[in-house]
Amino acid sequence: MDRFLIRNNKKPNDGTQNSEPAPKKKKYDESSVKVRRYLSEYLGLGFSATKSDPVNAQCVLCGQVLANSSMKTVHMNRHLSTVHPSHVGKPIEFFKRKQEAFASNCLEIAKVASVSSKALRASYAVSYLVAKQKKPHTIAECLILPALVKVSEIMFDTKTATALQSIPVSNNTISRRIEDIASDIVM
Repeated sequence: MDRFLIRNNKKPNDGTQNSEPAPKKKKYDESSVKVRRYLSEYLGLGFSATKSDPVNAQCVLCGQVLANSSMKTVHMNRHLSTVHPSHVGKPIEFFKRKQEAFASNCLEIAKVASVSSKALRASYAVSYLVAKQKKPHTIAECLILPALVKVSEIMFDTKTATALQSIPVSNNTISRRIEDIASDIVM
């Protein structure tokens, strides 16, 4: 029964200090961190390499990015079997096709999200004219852009009109452009 009792084996403190120093905490050292490399066999598990530094593994099916420390076959197998159980055991060609489709989708999204340089220059020109005439910023999206679209439809074609609609002229955009232009002016 004595083995189940909790005993306090500490001796009473008689005022003397222990000569043993307290254990020091380990400092974080970046050189001691192991950086894993992407292996081509990971594509057979549904993971491709990201373009970040250090390289991480990204699932070609759902886009989830695993940390560099998780670039182990076990972690990738677990992700594949729990999140995508219907794709377990698929050939590597299947995952290559998925990787190509995933990469092309990312490129298309980047193209759609970016504004062309000509549209950006036109936005700055409209912002400059709005500021020069001291008109409200909303005039660009309420009057100027719709007028440009109508004129281009009548004089040219609808393709030109749709190109003009890509010019960013919202209230906030015009305000930012005017602030950007005015930042060079010294009072």
